[in-house]
Amino acid sequence: MSSLPWYTSKNDIMKTTINLCTSLLFTFLFVFQVSFGQKEEKEEHGMSFSTFNHKAEIDKGIWFGTIEKETVCIQLMDSKNRSNPSFMISLCIPVEEFTLNTAGGFELNKPSGSIKFEGAFPNDKGNGDFTFVKNREFEAFLNKEGIISNGDDRYNYFKLFLGDVSKEYVLGLKRHGYKPTLKQLGKLGIHDVDLEYINSIANTNYKGLELDMLIKFAIHDISIDYIKDLEKAGYGDIDANMIKKFAIHDVSIDYINGLSKAGYVNLDPNMIKNFAVHDITLDYIQGLSSVGFANLEPGMLKNFAVHDISPKYIKSLKDTGITNTSPNSFKKAKIHGLTARYIKRAQADGHNSNELSDYIRLKIHGR
Repeated sequence: MSSLPWYTSKNDIMKTTINLCTSLLFTFLFVFQVSFGQKEEKEEHGMSFSTFNHKAEIDKGIWFGTIEKETVCIQLMDSKNRSNPSFMISLCIPVEEFTLNTAGGFELNKPSGSIKFEGAFPNDKGNGDFTFVKNREFEAFLNKEGIISNGDDRYNYFKLFLGDVSKEYVLGLKRHGYKPTLKQLGKLGIHDVDLEYINSIANTNYKGLELDMLIKFAIHDISIDYIKDLEKAGYGDIDANMIKKFAIHDVSIDYINGLSKAGYVNLDPNMIKNFAVHDITLDYIQGLSSVGFANLEPGMLKNFAVHDISPKYIKSLKDTGITNTSPNSFKKAKIHGLTARYIKRAQADGHNSNELSDYIRLKIHGR
């Protein structure tokens, strides 16, 4: 570390110190990031890419940084509106990946371009301005491969940098038959859709997956193991969009296997998704079974969940002495707000029926 002039170790602190204003700005940045909703494009491998305005001049601005344990953590943000920045990017990168430049600053170089930083790190903290500069040779390569910028594409091009997109990566995509746009290429990069993942997908039933869906697979962490486990569970031929929905709603292999053990074998994939959407857990199914509703028809089970018909609710109605109950009658009872208290009050008033449907009618007609 001592070989890098822009970095000052704790054992050799420079005389320059960060003033109070800078310290307050540091505090603001971290509070701001925690307190306000942001669109997290990526938060992996020490990087989060939060955007507020896609038309922002994202290739220049101000930076604030700290150094801890041989790692540089830097935040990049809009310099024009610090109280409401149009973008904020956080990077944590090993110190050795940075290089010095002749202007007295330092830079971070990748195949698509460089971020040039003005400033230094006294006391392991620093701040200054930054500028992103495209690698014109890389841009020419993209043009040659048919990936052409349309107008002001600084936002999408900067994603290539953040995602470490290289020539080898672009050529690997083309070998798989993909012809990405600059926007798609940027998304592939920041969501870590590497060639190993694409190669693995090509060895499943989803070979030739559309590029936008491939990106969604990566966004929702659809692993190759998950795809293979779905196949073992009998769901190896469901369409890619349904797999995406499974992932969005946390449909795990354990959940599918648990449904099978509970009697729900070979369910339609859309019904499994509906079960997950309406939070039909294995405990919920077991609870319904304990109050006399084992092996409900899938559609009725979904209806029970939609209307929040709990085992406790069913037991409370049954404890009033009603008999001849059906799943549909309980659904109607809950829809019309029928409670055990209402039934007991009606019974106290002389209504001696033990048919749930009679109490539903009473409730509907306001008696």
